[in-house]
Amino acid sequence: MSLRKAINAMCRQCIYDNRAAGTYAQQIACCVISCCPLHAYRPVTTSFIPAKVLSCYGIAADELDDRARSLVRDEVQDSVEGQNEPLLSFDPILGAKLKRRPR
Repeated sequence: MSLRKAINAMCRQCIYDNRAAGTYAQQIACCVISCCPLHAYRPVTTSFIPAKVLSCYGIAADELDDRARSLVRDEVQDSVEGQNEPLLSFDPILGAKLKRRPR
């Protein structure tokens, strides 16, 4: 086993909870145990970390190191406010786009 695989496996074994919020990579990236000798070498995901994952653990973004902090994003809410065009849907039977009624 390579050193990288050993570190990844150790971090996953230490912090990952499949019943908790976030993927294992997001949970490892959100690790704030800076006294761990592997903390600086832990794997950090390349995908965004939703802010709800941090709030689930009671962690503020400023508690994370620079690598993980740059990945935290607020979730984008789906909204029809500010749209200029009505929403469209596709009817598979008619094969045409139909205008939806506003909610």
